[in-house]
Amino acid sequence: MNMKNLSPYLGAAYYPEDWPFEEIDRDISMMKKAGINVVRIGEFAWSRMEPEEGVYDFKWLHNVVDKLSAADIAVIMCTPTCTPPVWLTEKHPEVLVVHDDGTREQHGARRHACPNNPVYRQYCIKIVTRLAEEFGRDKNVIGWQIDNEMYPAQKRGCCCPVCHKKFIDAMRRQFKTIDDLNRIWGTDLWSQTYKSFEQLPIPRSDTWHHPSLLTAWMNFQSDSYVEFTKTQSDILQKLTNQPVGTDMMPVNGVNYYKMSQVLNVMQFNHYNDMENLWQAAFWMDFIRPLKQSPFWNTETQTCWNGSTSANGYKKKGFCVVNSWLPIALGGEANLYWLWRAHWSGQELMHGSVISSSGRPLHIFDEVKEVSEGFKKAGEFLNNTRPVKSGFAIHFSGYAWWLFEFQPMVNGFKYADKIINKVYKPLIESQIRPDIIDPASSLDGYRVLLSPFLPTLEEGGLIERIKKWVYNGGIWIVGPMSDIRTIDATKYAKAPFGYLENLCNIYCKYQIPGDPEDFTIQWEDGHKSDGSVWYDGFETRGAKSIADYTEGPLSGLSAIAKCDIGKGQVIILGTLPVREDLKSLALNASKKADIIPVAASENVLAVPRSGQAGSGMVILELENRTGKLSLKSAMRDLITGKLYNGDIDIPPYSVMVLKDV
Repeated sequence: MNMKNLSPYLGAAYYPEDWPFEEIDRDISMMKKAGINVVRIGEFAWSRMEPEEGVYDFKWLHNVVDKLSAADIAVIMCTPTCTPPVWLTEKHPEVLVVHDDGTREQHGARRHACPNNPVYRQYCIKIVTRLAEEFGRDKNVIGWQIDNEMYPAQKRGCCCPVCHKKFIDAMRRQFKTIDDLNRIWGTDLWSQTYKSFEQLPIPRSDTWHHPSLLTAWMNFQSDSYVEFTKTQSDILQKLTNQPVGTDMMPVNGVNYYKMSQVLNVMQFNHYNDMENLWQAAFWMDFIRPLKQSPFWNTETQTCWNGSTSANGYKKKGFCVVNSWLPIALGGEANLYWLWRAHWSGQELMHGSVISSSGRPLHIFDEVKEVSEGFKKAGEFLNNTRPVKSGFAIHFSGYAWWLFEFQPMVNGFKYADKIINKVYKPLIESQIRPDIIDPASSLDGYRVLLSPFLPTLEEGGLIERIKKWVYNGGIWIVGPMSDIRTIDATKYAKAPFGYLENLCNIYCKYQIPGDPEDFTIQWEDGHKSDGSVWYDGFETRGAKSIADYTEGPLSGLSAIAKCDIGKGQVIILGTLPVREDLKSLALNASKKADIIPVAASENVLAVPRSGQAGSGMVILELENRTGKLSLKSAMRDLITGKLYNGDIDIPPYSVMVLKDV
């Protein structure tokens, strides 16, 4: 069978190195019963692949891949560099991560080796090359996963001498002279002025360091993992003919956009609960636009999570809707962690498809249901893609680090605020946004929302966005946007770098939203509170659409708009409450001819179109009845039922509707 014909893929992580070889046939038989058609293997198996330095053993792995192939189960092959074997760490303890307090990691963990260490890099190159030579042309291998969940260790990433030197070299390339670094960072304060690049310290977490140094250091850490990944990606793309990715997590650490540039498929892991399953959609809306090819959801749970203790039981139906979520949002694979529960080790209590004794878990029938649904809707799903709505939200890995070290308002958490206070109101309104990096192209978007985007210098955004607005785009920007340089300092001549001149406003006062909020009054007369931050504008050619009614900002504009060419900029001096933000976004969408699906806020409705026609995937995400209104007749490809008009969406249900 051509394994490319199996998508949408439903699979799991599988660790055959953990089991006697005679168990493999039994596992594969159970996989067939569950409807599994792809497995990930090899990510932690370096010591089995290379039990002694230079002595390679892939026979066991070939046997497993061949048995899977005979059962029409595809393989995503993983490079094992996350877990270097003990012979390597004993011979070269310098490859292990050094924390900012000077302590070195011990053997026995994972992702505990320094991405910059040249010795570790060479050993990684050797094992990846040999693995690619063995399986790079294997017809059963449909793709590759590099390493596992890469992000900086603990508080400051690796702080070994190699990393320190590479950071110094990076700063020298960026600033050219130490005088320029001192001038740009403003190091005269607190006598922080450096006489040479070699004096730049490792910014330990027990010292109150300069935020520009901290931001630069952590972005260097991110760049180090991108470079480490590129080394492996270059090998794989030379020796294999399958797509290459690395499984990423919804955590701060590695810049998604930069990482996407060295890969040709995006891979994502998530473990959301019943209460916040919708948040996983944010990350899928973020990784989908990074590549034209469909992404792979490489890890999620079937039921509970856990390490040496289990947590997070999920009610019936959760496994089904959670498994469909990446497919609905443009992915072509959903894989569970894991197939068979571990019988030992650090994660032996994590949920799975079957138990460590080989018995089906209570969700086994839900997995089968997902597989059957994928098959019934497969032709439509494989030949359509989510429709690009024309609405985008900016999200920046650089901003995430910048706000980590200068949150500006007590308790401000960048990702949490965007996901919960910006993204959530929009998807409740059935606006289907792409989440894009500041360096991403603006082509195809008609409305752009840039909240909490501290610098507009990232990715050359400011010049591109001015042209985009002039040609007809609607840009909603703020609050707390354009308030820092690319080097994490304030602008010295104005509160903003560009927005005052662009929007014909003057920011008279700024007040943090702690400990109280201030009331604003909108054009239609209704009043509500702002939140987070308060900029008070004098309009000097712009038009105010909401004014402050109290406190030192009384009479000043809280939100203003300005027409520029064929487009418009709406600048937010404060973050409106949920309903007002919805109204603002919906009005902009209407003006841009972006028409949301008519559905209740607990329903995810994703329109699709392509060679197989048009339709939409419908998911209920909150385990309660939802509502959907159809303008014309549509058939559910899973059940075969025909629907039209107003319909109820049962809790945790899935529909793949096609126009008839």
